[in-house]
Amino acid sequence: MILDNKVQLFEISYVSKAAQEIGLSSLFHLFNVCQNKNKKNNLTGVLFFENGHFAQILEGEREIILKTWDTILNDQRHQILRKISFKEIDERLFPNWGLRFYGAEKIAQDLPQLTKVLDGLESHDSELLEIMRSVSLNN
Repeated sequence: MILDNKVQLFEISYVSKAAQEIGLSSLFHLFNVCQNKNKKNNLTGVLFFENGHFAQILEGEREIILKTWDTILNDQRHQILRKISFKEIDERLFPNWGLRFYGAEKIAQDLPQLTKVLDGLESHDSELLEIMRSVSLNN
């Protein structure tokens, strides 16, 4: 992926609770759709799903990030949706990840500490964001 150094990059992160129970096949479908959209829009990032909660970091151009955030806000699969962070960044943490997915099994194996903070509580946002960003160091 070739990036223009003149492009202003932004990162957005959020946490939400699923509006209803989501099965494995629905998660895989969601992941594939999001991954294809991200590739088309030059977005990179990581998505976590555990115990009915989503958490995600997306990186890309400001306008595309804002349009994507608007789509997420209007997605009926989310309830109690909260932005954790929106900020300008110098470089991507996940430059080669159109979208990396961490589900319950992968979280339990690689990030067991995440299960304690991926609960939608605002008091856990800082720790959740730190853990989410840390996966970029391991891959």
